[in-house]
Amino acid sequence: MNNLVIDGKILFSREESSAEETELSTMDKVIPLAEDGNIEKLSEILKGDIEKELLKLLESRLLRGKGDPVSLLRSILQALNLRGDSDGKKICVTLYRRCINVLEKSELSSKLSSDILAVLMIEADSLNGPGLAELSYLYVDMVKNGDTNSGKGLELLPKILSALAIEENICYSGSSMCGSDYKGHILNSLCSCKWSSESVLHLAAMFKDVTLTTEELKFVIEKVLRMMKELELPDLPALVYQLLLLATKGHKKLVLEGITEFFVEQDKAYQNKSTTECSEDLLEGENSSVETLKQTEGTVILHISFAVKQDQELGREFIKFLKANQAGSASKTMVPFVLALSLSLSRIHRFEEQIFDLLKATVLKSYKDAEKQEESHWVREVVPEKSVVDDYAIDTVQNSVHGWDHVVQGLVQLGFLLMDAFGPKASFGRTEVTSPQTGPTHRACQLGSKILTKTFKAHQMVRAEILEQIFNRVVTKTSAPVCHFLDLLSTTVTSFPQILLECTPKIRETFDYLSFLTPNTAQELLRAIQPLLKISVTLRDALILVLRKAMFSKQLDSRKIGVSGFLMILKQFRVLGGLQSSQTSQSFSFSQITVDVHARCNPASNEALCLEIMGNLRRVLTQQADVRLMLYQGLYEALCKNTQLQGSVLEILLLQLKKYYEPTKDVNPPVKLELCIAAQGEQVYLAEPLAHLLCCVQLSLRKVMDIQRQTQEEDEDCEDNMEDIGRMQGELEDMMESLVQRMIKSELEDFELDKSADFSLAGSVGVKNNIFAILVLGVYETLMEYNFQFGQLCESSLTEIIQLYENHKKLSDILREKVSSAAGKKGGKISTGKTPHSLLSVGCVVSMVETVLGDTAPSNRETVSILQENSDFKKYLMGVALQKLQQIQDKGACDGAEGSDKNKLLKHLRSLGRVLLQFYAENQKSSEGRKNKCKIIYSQCLDGLVVILNIITHRYPDHLTHSLSQMAESSKTDDQEIMFSHIKKYQRMVNQILSTEDEEKSMKEVSSLLHIVFLLSKQLLPSGGHLEKVLDWVTKLCTEQNIDDLPTCKSLFTMLLGLTRQVKSSLPLIRELTQDIHSQLGDVDQEVEVEDKTHYSLVTHRTAAPMLMLLTLQHCEQEMEDTEWVLARLKADVTVITGNESDAELSQREGHEKSVCNRLGILVTAFHELLQSTIPVGVCMEAIIKQTTRLYTAITTLVKYYLHLYQQRAGHLSSRFEKLVKLIGTHLTQYVYAMITYIQQAESDQVQQNVDKGKKDKKKQTAALQAGRAKVMKESKTIPNLIFAVETLEKFLIQLSKKSKVNLMEHMKLSTSRDFRINIQAVQTAMEEDSDEASDDSDDDTTQQNQDDKSTSDSDKDQENVAPTQNKRPRESEEETSKPTKKSKLMSKSKLGQKQTKS
Repeated sequence: MNNLVIDGKILFSREESSAEETELSTMDKVIPLAEDGNIEKLSEILKGDIEKELLKLLESRLLRGKGDPVSLLRSILQALNLRGDSDGKKICVTLYRRCINVLEKSELSSKLSSDILAVLMIEADSLNGPGLAELSYLYVDMVKNGDTNSGKGLELLPKILSALAIEENICYSGSSMCGSDYKGHILNSLCSCKWSSESVLHLAAMFKDVTLTTEELKFVIEKVLRMMKELELPDLPALVYQLLLLATKGHKKLVLEGITEFFVEQDKAYQNKSTTECSEDLLEGENSSVETLKQTEGTVILHISFAVKQDQELGREFIKFLKANQAGSASKTMVPFVLALSLSLSRIHRFEEQIFDLLKATVLKSYKDAEKQEESHWVREVVPEKSVVDDYAIDTVQNSVHGWDHVVQGLVQLGFLLMDAFGPKASFGRTEVTSPQTGPTHRACQLGSKILTKTFKAHQMVRAEILEQIFNRVVTKTSAPVCHFLDLLSTTVTSFPQILLECTPKIRETFDYLSFLTPNTAQELLRAIQPLLKISVTLRDALILVLRKAMFSKQLDSRKIGVSGFLMILKQFRVLGGLQSSQTSQSFSFSQITVDVHARCNPASNEALCLEIMGNLRRVLTQQADVRLMLYQGLYEALCKNTQLQGSVLEILLLQLKKYYEPTKDVNPPVKLELCIAAQGEQVYLAEPLAHLLCCVQLSLRKVMDIQRQTQEEDEDCEDNMEDIGRMQGELEDMMESLVQRMIKSELEDFELDKSADFSLAGSVGVKNNIFAILVLGVYETLMEYNFQFGQLCESSLTEIIQLYENHKKLSDILREKVSSAAGKKGGKISTGKTPHSLLSVGCVVSMVETVLGDTAPSNRETVSILQENSDFKKYLMGVALQKLQQIQDKGACDGAEGSDKNKLLKHLRSLGRVLLQFYAENQKSSEGRKNKCKIIYSQCLDGLVVILNIITHRYPDHLTHSLSQMAESSKTDDQEIMFSHIKKYQRMVNQILSTEDEEKSMKEVSSLLHIVFLLSKQLLPSGGHLEKVLDWVTKLCTEQNIDDLPTCKSLFTMLLGLTRQVKSSLPLIRELTQDIHSQLGDVDQEVEVEDKTHYSLVTHRTAAPMLMLLTLQHCEQEMEDTEWVLARLKADVTVITGNESDAELSQREGHEKSVCNRLGILVTAFHELLQSTIPVGVCMEAIIKQTTRLYTAITTLVKYYLHLYQQRAGHLSSRFEKLVKLIGTHLTQYVYAMITYIQQAESDQVQQNVDKGKKDKKKQTAALQAGRAKVMKESKTIPNLIFAVETLEKFLIQLSKKSKVNLMEHMKLSTSRDFRINIQAVQTAMEEDSDEASDDSDDDTTQQNQDDKSTSDSDKDQENVAPTQNKRPRESEEETSKPTKKSKLMSKSKLGQKQTKS
């Protein structure tokens, strides 16, 4: 009641309290109504200004956990929507905003958040347009401010955007537009603003639920791809996963390109950092970040692989991506990330074959492109970047250690795929690769070997598989070479021998197939696994058992394998702790026996193994000659490696030699040749290679002497053994000395090999005599080497060498005479006449050549003159040296001792090259000496020098400069300077020969010297300046010299064209050469006189065709190949570029287009000259037609390129191209048809001449007619191809004219018919004659025709013998045949043609 005293206050207080009671009562009513779902009553209560109260109520329920906020929110929203007025919609929007803010703050549980989102999504359809617009702008502001960290609220945005798109018209903030446009506006605003790194993942996940148009999806994907740079490495896999989900809607190519480009850039960035930063701390952090990057990439690759399994279309898009990159820069396909992704996807069976085929083609294309860059200066200018495929592949293997297990299997498959592509294929039998391989397939094989070696080292899980694949290929590949697989095995064994011991069972299994291999393959296999035998007694014992079985096999190859295996053990092993043969059945562990290859041996420790092997080898002496031959060749090498075998070796050789040696000194011949052959029925064959036995004896004696010389100062522990060795050595030396003396005295009649002997291979007697002759020749050579090596250049020994050679020469002359006399006889087999391989060792040959050609020491001058004055012996010696060199060039090895040791061969090559070069250079200076001495020696010296440099260049490229320094005795250290100084030496030799009188010039020597200069110039760098000097020298020779020798001219022009192409553009040179050819051959139109003036004096009528023309056309073909290659590269780059080409790239591409047009323009002018030339009938005509066809094809490729530009909207025609098309129309096409007319006329005339010449001889006439038919058949293919190429160009030019709105056909004259040719001049003449004779009667016409026929044949005795020319044209009418053949030929099988006037 006291409160009533103060009326104002009491009254106010009562009103306030009543209002609070009203509020409480209203909210109290909302809660039960919402829980009961009474929406109608709830909508009646929710009237007035209740926005704040509802927010408070909702917040208290949401944040404080009172009651059920989900049902409350659902009921309130439904009640407000039921009201239908604008105030209710506003309150709904306010509630939505508040809920979104609460969700983004992550203050609710995940279940409650999901329930609330479900309610909001359901009720979003009831919101009006302005409300939806306001909520969408709320999201835009949140993204701008970075308030979307949790991403819960973003899950509602797709629903809001889809509701927006349904609205017909939305008015908000003074603007009005349709719902779909407004939705696009919101998306544009979202993607245009800056995203925080925390919100990128949530936004990317949100967009996958938004319905997007193609353009909107592209915009979103590009935004997400740009944001990849803002994320940390561990977050990238999740973002890639979201991108792949987006890719299911479209733009798969964009997603794949964006992901790959990002990680490729990351790899480059980290690689650059690692090469520039040197601080240890920085490098530690760098290593950890690199590891994180590689792990991230591995996870991303797994995500993409999983996505491809779910969506095959994504895999097909990746295949297209690989193909597009392959067409351009092949390296883009082989970058580590893309390669790893490709290998991971290859595990999907559907894409396995396609991916591996693409990768293989990419590798080969990369190497081919590198070859083009090396050969062509212009290609290097257009595409300067070098191929780094090898580095990328090895980087991929190294990256695979960071958990990329899904890539490892693909690496193994790729490695073997590249290796399988190598080598020639053979139809029957295995092809052995002996020549050095340098092509793209060989480089790809080397890359495959590197990949497998690195993978073997890095991943244990594939080691067994790699070994199994290698062994399977070695055993099962019967037609392809396996040397590269054996090289891989050898590399693997040498690098990781302990690891390979884990695969011992597989290696032992391979031993069981050893006897089924070819001997060469088996030897290489044993040589490859030889390091394992040193550390594994089990493997060694297993191998010995296999070899013992092979030695007594029925198969000859198996026996050879057994002998070679035992010899390898003797050469490579010195076993310490060896056991007696009686103890070999006991088992021992590896600790009981150790192996040391290079340590000096204790005879007590290796006796068991050596005696067992030598005992097995003794049994070989009863087997076939081929097996014995292998034993003799291997015993000396084994003795060199294992000197303790000298006693056993000498004993074997002594016992064997005694079988065939005649001990009675007075008896000649001193050898029993009858025992060296065996007969089986009428078949006679060699049983004992006696010459090889003697060769092994003399080599072993020399080696024993060296061993004794080295051990003279050592302790004498084995005096008894040394006495036995000395006794056997003395006995063998006595026998060799006796053989020398008695073989000198023996006549050919003693061997029954005189001139009366039969050497025909048709009968057994002739076969026997041939075998005897070869054996005797070998004995002579072996004894010559024995005397030279043991005689120490004394007069008696050199005299005996000459005497032995004289006997050798007599027998050789008889054999040569018999062969030449039997060659003309018909029937029966004869000897092929091939010179038997010399048994002189390569070391002896080199020493002899040094003595004969280079030994000028005063102490030896008198004695050595015995050899030097015998010109026949020098010729023979140089012939043997050339034979050895040719063997090395062909097979990489030669017959005889040290013939397979690459290091010793290189040493011998250097020594021989130095002697030959010095001898040739000194004798070239003295013209008197050249006149008096035999010129054949100089030619042989130069031939040998050419072969030596060829061998070193191709088989020892890393040792080339060092070898040249030793040969020239130079002290220079720079490789390029050494090469250039050597080249200058040969240039001076060429100049000296060309400066002499004509009678003394030796053009063969000039050709050889030019070959050497060209060979060495290929090793010069184009940027060094030396190559340009060589080119200037060659240009000067071609310009100033008058040389009529065709091989020399061909060498010079080949060098000129090749070096020019390497240093600069060769097209101006080609144009000059074609002008010279035209001036020398004359013009097709006889009325036109061509100026007889040339740019190069070497171009004459004799050299112009066919030599120079074919050479020029060949280089034209290379230039057109380069042009087509560049156009393909430019087209691929245009295809890959997605519209963001920079101004610099655009101007660079346009510059390349102009360069292509210029090159084709020069080629057109060059062919303009050739097409007007009087080309001789034959190969030149066919070549000019083919290359003209190729030129039109290249020009058509350029036209297609411009069509592609217009399709891609990436460019336009250049003025150079329009000029090129005009040039084609005025200077090429019309002359092509004239040339076709000339070619057919010339060939038909030649056929007619041949027929006329062979009238008296029907066989010759038939042959001439058949030759004519063959030419017609060729023309039926080549000329139509040319016409088709011209028409194809015209067709595409018409298409390009429509695209570009430029009339490109203005100067191109279209032809209407290809079935026949009309000679316009002949037609006009015929029409004039017809008009003059129109008034005459038909009888007069007949009389006139008979008179014309008679006047035509007055020169012939018998008119019936004349071949009527009209028979060649069956479709000609009788009136037409009355005209002269060469002037009135109206019909033919080709094309409309017309003579062109020439200025």
